[in-house]
Amino acid sequence: MNSLVRFYFSLTPRLQAFITLRDGLQCLEYARQQNNPYSWLQAATDVQASLLGEYGRKPAILEVMALLKSIREHLDKLAQKHPSFSDQITENCKSITEHEQTIRQCMPTILAFLNKDGILNAWVNANKKQDFLGHKLNFPQALPIFWQTLNLQNTLSESLQELCAIVTHVDAMLNDFVPWSDKIAEEGRAQITPPRSDQHGLLIIGLDSKWVQQGITPEFSGNRLAIRMRFQTWIAAEPQTIVEEDIPYRMMLVPII
Repeated sequence: MNSLVRFYFSLTPRLQAFITLRDGLQCLEYARQQNNPYSWLQAATDVQASLLGEYGRKPAILEVMALLKSIREHLDKLAQKHPSFSDQITENCKSITEHEQTIRQCMPTILAFLNKDGILNAWVNANKKQDFLGHKLNFPQALPIFWQTLNLQNTLSESLQELCAIVTHVDAMLNDFVPWSDKIAEEGRAQITPPRSDQHGLLIIGLDSKWVQQGITPEFSGNRLAIRMRFQTWIAAEPQTIVEEDIPYRMMLVPII
């Protein structure tokens, strides 16, 4: 496989919260770089919901801190099992500890920004309530002016910079714990049964980009005991269809929960 497109299936709420935050941060930065204020506003409110929590959902930062702890504990066990790699593993443990300290230092500033900023909260409130007077419809008209004059997007980006770096680093680490396994989805379907003897928090599927360019993507269902995967094809202006040919793919089960 020349170039892999990676698809994530989280097996624990902790990993789901992490992936949601990662994707929100990536969308936020992309919208800022593309100078697209409306897309940025949508991404900013998504990140705000992740970091502050909503509808009974824990704030994602608590899940990220718990994830860092799990990674550090897993690395400590690896160091004991593989003494020849202990120096490298110890260095990774050190970076995780530094990430934990950095998050504790930067989060008060980030949370204060998200809690207090009038523009973000006005948009969130407009989406929550019945808007008989059309405030929600009117709001985007002023946003490009705010974008040019208030520098909101760059101020938020600066406050999130360290958190973004940590999330990017942890995301890369999750892809380094185990090697890929080569598999075939016969007639576009596969069932993955994680071993009962070990615990896993994340399934990563690697698919050759040539398949994705044809609109082929995996769909997941199931739970931590049995994961069902089927490949489907998405074509513009047509309903999705189930793939009925054999699809080669790669997979890894990440032993972090």
